[in-house]
Amino acid sequence: MHVSKTKLAVAVSLALGLAPIANADEMTLYGSVGAAMEALDNGAISTTEVSNNHSAFGVKGSKTVNQNLTAVYLFDAFVGIDAGGGAGDDSLFGGGRDGWIGVSGEEWGTVALGFQGRPWKTSTNHLDIFGSTAADYSAIMGTTGDNNLDGQSDVYFDGGIGSSLIYFGPNINGFSWHLQFGADENDDNSNDWGAQASYSREALYATLSYDVDGQGASDDITATKLAVSYKIQENTSLVGIYDSISNGDNARAAFYVSVAHGIGNTTLKLAYAMADELDNIADSSASYYALGASHMLDPNLEVFVLYSALTNDNGAAYNYTSSPHTSSNGNTAIAAAGDDSSVISAGIRYHFAWQNK
Repeated sequence: MHVSKTKLAVAVSLALGLAPIANADEMTLYGSVGAAMEALDNGAISTTEVSNNHSAFGVKGSKTVNQNLTAVYLFDAFVGIDAGGGAGDDSLFGGGRDGWIGVSGEEWGTVALGFQGRPWKTSTNHLDIFGSTAADYSAIMGTTGDNNLDGQSDVYFDGGIGSSLIYFGPNINGFSWHLQFGADENDDNSNDWGAQASYSREALYATLSYDVDGQGASDDITATKLAVSYKIQENTSLVGIYDSISNGDNARAAFYVSVAHGIGNTTLKLAYAMADELDNIADSSASYYALGASHMLDPNLEVFVLYSALTNDNGAAYNYTSSPHTSSNGNTAIAAAGDDSSVISAGIRYHFAWQNK
């Protein structure tokens, strides 16, 4: 029996508990389902488990108001498929990734209110060749590990800014930009904000971002990142990233390089990252490498295998990240500064999308 897309959209809306919207211009349901068998050694224990790797479900859409104005919206959530741990608990649907409502115009971009990955993240999220796995580059990049900056909270820039005003600039001859300001809801001068500008043309992509993590009475923590990627003959991609984190009198720099080479439907991957010492913490440098391969069984269906090792100096405490956007493996934290980690992962991921027209 044939069912029209309009009727199907209404049925989906009802299933989601939404009132069907008449004459909606466009709505897309999308997401990914990923899981892996992971063998992880964190220096204290060695464990093997099935982990959720960034499974997510989202809805986005738009409604044309006039030729110069379009209403836009987006909301999506982490999904836990291993033990239902989308939010670190037993629920299938967990915490939100991004969600906002705004207006858009072709000539001036998009202005929205809500939650969105900060500019540090959005500028290079697509350059992480082991992204959404246990070997995600956030083990080194955008963090100082478990080393505090002069007693301040641990730093983690590969996330989002909530309660924020968001601006995505239009793409003008390859140039685009993203500005974001997170409201201080506690009246303690802990505003977060960031900005990034990018240029993309043919095989070249370059981006610069600057983010501030407000600390209230303490010095704000800032992150500056410069990244360049280049594609060689369609099947080989090179990436280089420089990342600096500082709170005014204590800082560290980190570097990341990767290469991915495609052979038919298979891609071979290699990445290396290094974090320099924090200015005020001796022996606090660390290094990371990952190597692996992925194979596309279908344009939307991927299988992969990888190995990664993370080496800490005696005063360093970098970890593989355990969170919905990497791996739900709860054993990624090392036992003590100076401990090393390694992980072997083999998994499968499926991407899907459906549009009402």
